[in-house]
Amino acid sequence: MKRKLAILLVLLVVASSSLVILNYNLWKPSTKEVVSPTVVPLPTPTMPGPSPTPTPTEQPANKTPTELRVFSAGGLMHVVEKHQERFERENNAKVMVNFASADSLYQQIYFGSPCDVYMSADFKWTKKLKTDGLLDNDQYWNFTTNKLIVILPADNPKNITTLLDLVRPNTKIALGTWRIPVGTLTNMTLTKIQKTWGNRSDQRYKGPQWEHYRDRIINNIVSYEPMVTTVTTKVLMGVVDAGVVFVSEAKFVGPKLQYVEIPSSVNTIGTFGIAVIKDTSNRDLATKYVNFWLSEEGQRLLTDYGFGATR
Repeated sequence: MKRKLAILLVLLVVASSSLVILNYNLWKPSTKEVVSPTVVPLPTPTMPGPSPTPTPTEQPANKTPTELRVFSAGGLMHVVEKHQERFERENNAKVMVNFASADSLYQQIYFGSPCDVYMSADFKWTKKLKTDGLLDNDQYWNFTTNKLIVILPADNPKNITTLLDLVRPNTKIALGTWRIPVGTLTNMTLTKIQKTWGNRSDQRYKGPQWEHYRDRIINNIVSYEPMVTTVTTKVLMGVVDAGVVFVSEAKFVGPKLQYVEIPSSVNTIGTFGIAVIKDTSNRDLATKYVNFWLSEEGQRLLTDYGFGATR
């Protein structure tokens, strides 16, 4: 009996050992290499490369404005300034304007001051530049005209209403110096009055009150101005009682002044000249500028500012 129990116990121990070994084989970690899934990299986006260097014909337009040097008589100041901004905008240009008397500008050009376009209040100066060989293609154009008018302060303290009132004693008058166009034309007009209305031997004689008219006017001149615009300034400020300027100057100032007309029979019309200077460094732009003033549009603008047509 005891022997049977001992055999049974041995069999139970063997069976347990087998189960343990079987369980171990079932749960032990696998030694087989684990292969990770293959990761296929996404394609790298192709970035645009630098643009090819443009050839000279593909270069962007130069944004730096081209300078145009314009020498303009003071009598053209207001109309030139009116046109300047538009010309600069449409032509990518910078117009550098030198305003002075026509004779002074001539001298500057003659002695070598850099200039592209010359605008004179008296065509004799553009003609003289042609004689000097200083004009492009030896060309100039008479592009507009102007005439004279007497201007008075708005309050007109001397109560001047006629040309004859200008010769009254103690009347202070400002005129352009004789060498500038407005002064030259004024001198010519005063001379005409004296030689016709004040000349007993002329059929246009108006009476003794007009005799020696020019001489008596000169006695009343207290200021000879270098530019027509400074004559206007003196009258506006009331420094003088009267002045003689271009009609275009008077039209620009308008109701800030009073006026006395000068009859056409004795008035003197001035002809303005324009030209491209021979040594210009911007011939095409300078020609374009001149062509505007010769065009219908340019002529209309001049008319709007009181200038007239060329004769």
